[in-house]
This record gives sequence, structure tokens and C-alpha cells, in this order.
Amino acid sequence: MDLRQITYFMWVFEHGSFTKAAQKAGVVQPALSIQVKRLEEELGVSLFVRNSRGVAPTSFGERFYSLCEPILRDVAMARSKMLELINPDVVMGTLRCGFPSPFFKAVIGPVVSRFTQANPHMTLHLREGYGRTLTQWVSDGALDFAIGAWSIDMPGLTVSMVYEEEVVLISGRTLPMRDFSICNPEALTGLKLILPSARQILAPQLEQLISTGRVRPASVMHVDSYMGVVEIARQAGWAGFVPISGVSSDMLGTDLHVYRFPKQMMYLRWHLVHRAGEELHPGAQRFIGILEQALNEDRTRFLDMGVMHEDARARD
Repeated sequence: MDLRQITYFMWVFEHGSFTKAAQKAGVVQPALSIQVKRLEEELGVSLFVRNSRGVAPTSFGERFYSLCEPILRDVAMARSKMLELINPDVVMGTLRCGFPSPFFKAVIGPVVSRFTQANPHMTLHLREGYGRTLTQWVSDGALDFAIGAWSIDMPGLTVSMVYEEEVVLISGRTLPMRDFSICNPEALTGLKLILPSARQILAPQLEQLISTGRVRPASVMHVDSYMGVVEIARQAGWAGFVPISGVSSDMLGTDLHVYRFPKQMMYLRWHLVHRAGEELHPGAQRFIGILEQALNEDRTRFLDMGVMHEDARARD
């Protein structure tokens, strides 16, 4: 068994095709198939079965893939470390990271643009998911790290806060106050509110406001989709809660309004998680630094939007 055979096997597994794996490897398909066959003979098991859509892993293939993932990850890390010793300014390898939906709306695009320009030898694999899904992917080794708004009690994972972000109310109906102005919880009384489900980190803050009677909504709906909250608020006249990184100028207008809350009343703490005992890739550290910068820029942009709304109102 050698590293080439393991790599070929993993590419067939990931692409579900010997042909696509051979194209990625830059070899003819028979040559790749022979190497995988030799690997199966050495292990004494079949790793794949053929079907009408290509090939599928056997139970042995699935288990072998999970065992091989850390091998290739460690090899890539070793290669990267050696190259860094030769040229400390260059990082190489593959970075697999996961983020919640709002990040893909306004943050990830510019972050990826800056990161790839500054680190052209890095390969990125990005995945979107809910908090528990992302942490499970990190625990399973499918992701190198993830960012999410979750608690810090996660066995087997290292958790650190990278950013605290303000949460605002978006509403399809105009409240008796100016857009971007501060509203107290009592202003939400009588609204149809979109709430996150109990598994979301923001849910306890909102449920406490309702249970203590500070907020008396006309009705509630539970939605675990950022775009779902935005579109329901816009088209159905409901009100929901989103982080400011998910608010852009093009989504606001006569059919959607935004309101802020008193300081520290409604916020999300974004945390970085990666597997405990494993060193974070230098490329990940650079990526997270750029991400923090982008989030700070988003806050400045959001505040500038409020100033522009105020200036436009003054001119009218």
C-alpha cells in the first residue's frame, strides 16, 4: 500500500467515478483502476461496487476512507510545514471550512477574494450548514474548522470566540419609529414574529422576552433559514431577527425595514471550532484574520447605511 493508491482510492470515493478520478489524477483510467485493484487485493476486501450511476463504496470502502482522511491531511500538513520552513510567507494545502447561511450572503465573497489573492497556493472547500451540522463535520474530520454561534461546551473540540455581532429586527411593516433607530422590546408587541427553533443560540434570549411578558407577539413562526426569514418578512409582513452581516442595502426599501436594539440586548457571538489536540493550519489562521476584518467592515457599512437613511430623510 502506498500514498498514490490511497489518493486514487479517495478520489474515486469522492467523485463516484473511476473516469473522473483518473482525469483529476492526470492518468488514463485503466492505470488508476489497476492501482485501486491492487489496493483491494492487498486489503482482501472490495472497496467499491459498480452500479448504473457509476461506483459506490462498500461498507469496507466507507470505513477505509474515514481511516485514510487523517493520513492525507497529515501528509498535506507535513508538506506545508516543510515549504513554510523554506519560504515562511507561503502557505499551501487544502482548507476545508464551514459557515452558517448569513456568512454566504455578505461576508464570504470578499473574504475568499482577499484570501485567494494573498494565498494562491491554497485550495478552499467551503460548506454551509446549521450549527450542529457544522460541529459534527468538524468532529468527524470532514472540516478543518467551522464558524458558528453556539455554546462553548463541546467535548472533543477547541472553541474560541472570534467576533460578537449585533442582531437587528427586519420587518415587512413599518413600526412607529425611524428605520435604523433603537427599539425597545415592548415595540415588538403585536407583531407577527419569526423565531429561531430551540436549537439555535438566539432562541433562549427571545423566548425569555416572551415568557416574561416584555414581548407579546400577535403570533410566532419558527424558521431555521436565513433567506426564509428575509423573504417571509418581506412578502408576508412578518418580522424576524438577523445579524447585521446579513443585512445589505439592496434588500431594504418600502417592503422591508430594519431596527436596532439597545446595546448588548440582542447579539450573536461567533465562535471558531476545530478538533481538540490538532494544530490549526496556518492558512486557517490567515483566513480567520481576514474574516474578522470583513466582519468589522460590515459593521461600519451597516452604520453608514443608517447615516445615509437619516440624511435622505432630512432632505425629504
